[in-house]
Amino acid sequence: MPTEAEMRIASGALEKEATKWDAEAPALTTIAGTISGPELTRTEAGLFQIMFSAYETCRSRVEDCAREGAAEFTTMADTLTEISKAFKDLDAERAESVARLKW
Repeated sequence: MPTEAEMRIASGALEKEATKWDAEAPALTTIAGTISGPELTRTEAGLFQIMFSAYETCRSRVEDCAREGAAEFTTMADTLTEISKAFKDLDAERAESVARLKW
């Protein structure tokens, strides 16, 4: 079993990593919002109508990927936080069981 120090180190590393993932999620949400803005109609595309379909497909796909990425980043941060909490809980349980031992 890992030592108390190893549990603290692992828990701290997980929390730090969770913070990074959580911090990046809003950037992807911003990207998705920005990408959703420049939607063109065929009339607006004018002479570039030949590329309209490809543009709209690409724009839509990038927007979807950014939204999905933001959700996944948040999920990853939540998962890492849960694992860190599990480490802390296990450490607390072990400390409690050791404290109950009669020497």
